[in-house]
Parts: sequence; structure tokens; C-alpha cells
Amino acid sequence: MQALVCSSREKGVMEVATLGEAKAHLSDPTTLVWLDFDDSLSDEDAGLLQSMFGFHDLALEDASKFGDGSIRRQRPKIEDYEDEGYLFLVMIAMAGRRQGQALELDLAEIDVFVGANYVVTVHQGKLAEITSVWEDARKRPGLMACGSDRLCYHLLDVVVDNYIDLVDDIEDIIDDLEDAIIDAKAGRDAVHDVFALKRQMITFRKTSSPLREVVNQMTSRDFPFVNEQTLPYLRDVYDHLVRLSDMLDTYRDILTGALDVHLSAVSNSLNLVMKRLTVVATIFMPLTFITGFWGMNFQDFMPLESRLWFWGSNTVMVVLTIGMVIYLSYSWVRKWV
Repeated sequence: MQALVCSSREKGVMEVATLGEAKAHLSDPTTLVWLDFDDSLSDEDAGLLQSMFGFHDLALEDASKFGDGSIRRQRPKIEDYEDEGYLFLVMIAMAGRRQGQALELDLAEIDVFVGANYVVTVHQGKLAEITSVWEDARKRPGLMACGSDRLCYHLLDVVVDNYIDLVDDIEDIIDDLEDAIIDAKAGRDAVHDVFALKRQMITFRKTSSPLREVVNQMTSRDFPFVNEQTLPYLRDVYDHLVRLSDMLDTYRDILTGALDVHLSAVSNSLNLVMKRLTVVATIFMPLTFITGFWGMNFQDFMPLESRLWFWGSNTVMVVLTIGMVIYLSYSWVRKWV
């Protein structure tokens, strides 16, 4: 656990080591306390937080359980515990690692309690988003001096900015995939990369869309700890999320279109092969008829020992072959076939 305390812009920010020291500053309504837990809450921590702030059992239970799978991970949401005097938010931080033409997403849940003069964040492990805002708050006392709602905004802003960076990475991957997938000779790996990226984009959208609704509620509903001065900043975050959603839809359509073009190119290539095989079969069709008809094993049907019949039939087949090759070549040039 780590904690920051800011009493005013002039006095700056100081870091305290224990919950007891942080609790001593909560009696001053002009002081903002930020408690950060980089692991799921233990029973002891949950009990202390409940005694200090009156957190609801369900909110503490949500902040006490983290999971790697999507079933255990919570959906971004906001809950107003008006009687207890705080807001409970859930947001998802995302980090991406590009591996060739694939993008691996790492999702981390951040639970935030926002009160009149405190902010409590709970997450699992060190997160770049929390570290960024933490260091910024230490260097810029005005960030915490503006209130708990402004600190919550900064957390949201950093999380959404990372979303935008991931979208830029997705755009670069799509550009590379388009060049590879349009080629009819593209292998299975390129097609697999397209479907893998589409799955990651679905995960991305499932994470960003609920957060957009969370920010929308913060700007449209009358929450007690969201000041009028903070609303324009939250609307800016909301605009970023709307633009992000539109970009994901556009990129999904681009991937679908590129896959359709690839399938069309493969189909056209197959049709070209079939056309060539048809030409070969057409050339050999009369030859097969002649050899089959005159090759019947009947003694009285034709003079089997006649050299004239032998050389005559061979001459007819050669002439037919040359004639059909010339005709089909001419038709190919004139695009008749």
C-alpha cells in the first residue's frame, strides 16, 4: 500500500507509509488522500477500509477478487453509494504487445473509490497508468489540490490515452495485413492473423464501450463529487471514447473487406486454373474419340494391318490438334474464351 496526502497547492504533496497516518488527515475536509493498493484487498485491509470509509460489502468484495479470465474480470461500471458518500468505479487498463502481425492484449482491472476528500485505487501488480498519475501527482500538487473528481479524471484520461495508442498500433498492423492478404497466394498465416486481430478488436470494444457509458453517466447524472469544473474534462474523455469506438468499427470493416478481396482473388485464381484445364481437355476430346472409335477390336470392322489406316488416323489427329490449338489461341487473344 502507498498513500499520498495533499492539503493545499502551496504545501504540496507528501507520501505516508501506513493507513493510520493517512486516516489522521481525513478529518480535514480540505485535504485529499489517495490510497493505492497494488494487490487485491486482504480481509484485514478490507476491514480497515470499511471502518475508515464505510465501504459496502459488495464493493469491497469486487475489489478483493481479480482474475485473469474474462469471466472473473469485471465489466467497467460506476455505482453511486449515496448513503455511504462515495462512488465506486471499475475501469480496465490495457497494454498491447505486437508480435509479428498479431497484437497481444494484457487487461488489468482498476477499482476506484471516490469520496469527498479521498480516492482509493485497487489493482493487481504495478500498472503504468497508476504509476504515471502517481508520479504526476507528486510533481504537480495542483493535480490533487483540485479535488477527488479531478484526480479520478486524470486516471480515466491516462487509461483512455493508452487505448488511443493501441488503436494506432492496430492501424499499423492492418496496413501490413492488407498488403499481405490481398495477394491470392497469401498463406494460411495471413488469414489466421486477420481473424486473430478481429478477435482482439472484439475484446477491445467490449472493454472500451462500457467505459464510455461510465463516463457518459458521470457527465449526465448529478453525482455529488463531480464538480461543474470537471465536467468539460470528462466530456473530452467521452469524445475520445466515441471516436475510439468509430475507429474500431472502421477497422473491423476494413479487415472484413480485405478478407473478402482475398477470397475473391483465390476464387478468380481457381477459375483461371479450371479454364486452362478445360482448354487441355477440349484439345484431347476429338483425339480420344478417334482412338476410341477406330481402336475397337473387331476383325471385320477395319483392316487392322493396313498401314494406310494407321498413318491416316495419325495424320488426322495431328491436324486436328494443330487446328484446335490455333483456334483456341486465337480465341484466347480475342477473349472469346
